[in-house]
Amino acid sequence: MALPLRAAPTVEERLAALEDKLAALSAENSSLREKLAAKPGALPVTIAGKETKLALGGFLHLNAESGDAPDSRYAGIHERFLVRRARLNLKGSFGSDWSFKLESDFGANTTGTTSAYRAQLTDVYVDWTPNPAAQVRVGQFKTPFGWEQLMPDTQNPFAERPLANDRLTLSRQIGAALSGTLAGGRADYSVGAFNGNGVNNAGNDNNAFLTVARVSAKAWTGKIHEQAATWSVGANAFTTRDTGTFTGRREGFGLDTQFNAGPAILRAEWLTSTSDPAAAAATEADGWYLTALYDLTKTWQFAARYETYDANTATARNETDTLVLGVNHRIRGNDLVLTLNYLAGNADLGGNDDRLIARLQVVF
Repeated sequence: MALPLRAAPTVEERLAALEDKLAALSAENSSLREKLAAKPGALPVTIAGKETKLALGGFLHLNAESGDAPDSRYAGIHERFLVRRARLNLKGSFGSDWSFKLESDFGANTTGTTSAYRAQLTDVYVDWTPNPAAQVRVGQFKTPFGWEQLMPDTQNPFAERPLANDRLTLSRQIGAALSGTLAGGRADYSVGAFNGNGVNNAGNDNNAFLTVARVSAKAWTGKIHEQAATWSVGANAFTTRDTGTFTGRREGFGLDTQFNAGPAILRAEWLTSTSDPAAAAATEADGWYLTALYDLTKTWQFAARYETYDANTATARNETDTLVLGVNHRIRGNDLVLTLNYLAGNADLGGNDDRLIARLQVVF
């Protein structure tokens, strides 16, 4: 049976079909333009992976400093302008259970002097979060030792962390950690194993890992003079065996507490670390700080901190005490903040030295 032949489209029909396609493309183009106009500064991005969300961000810490050295971090440093941090990060997620972060710092990333700024990785990790009580993180990130060390840089009310925090915590390491929230959000835990050789170091000096653990809990919640109040406590510890530039065992322990009541905040932390070299006597270092914060208004905050650090508790006249007084002006929330700190140091071996630090924070 012969099938009927379809007549070829006429020129008029082809032109009509092209006009319909052009009209559809024009409508789609107009819709995309409207979406971009609704998000000023947004740019079309081609995504190579299958992630459901991708965000580019970062922050800047720009310092202006004057004065002497209140502690050893500023020894030999004169008046200066400093790009303290210039972080750029990329965050993404694959649905609800998997996410990642890649961050690099293009600033000094130190209080000391450096002859040239260079890009250096800070955070690079993948999170698997199937349950709030059990979440896994693998990569390079902050170890769960030290409350102040774990606080994000953009939430620090001071230009710098306490000296004891810089000297006694472990900063970022490469490894894996398990963490979670328990008891309806009232308690948190974190345990991890790391190479123990510091940030951006792909090796391990032996077959032993640095192990770290932290627990924290809300000890009390209520009201004081009709103001919402909370009291939290935490404890953390680490142990590691080294065979590199230092050969022996290192152990650390710390306690911390935070109390919030309306516009007032009190924080305290104590840290200690013991170094037990294979061929010498063990040494112990410790330090603590007490911080008081008060929100004068929504945009102005007063900050005060007293801190002390002893590099060797067995040696006399080896302690550094520092008083920090500051004010924070939240120009645009936490995204644009001007911080001014006055540091009065009293090192037993270094005399009395003061320093003034102004920091501009820009989060984008």
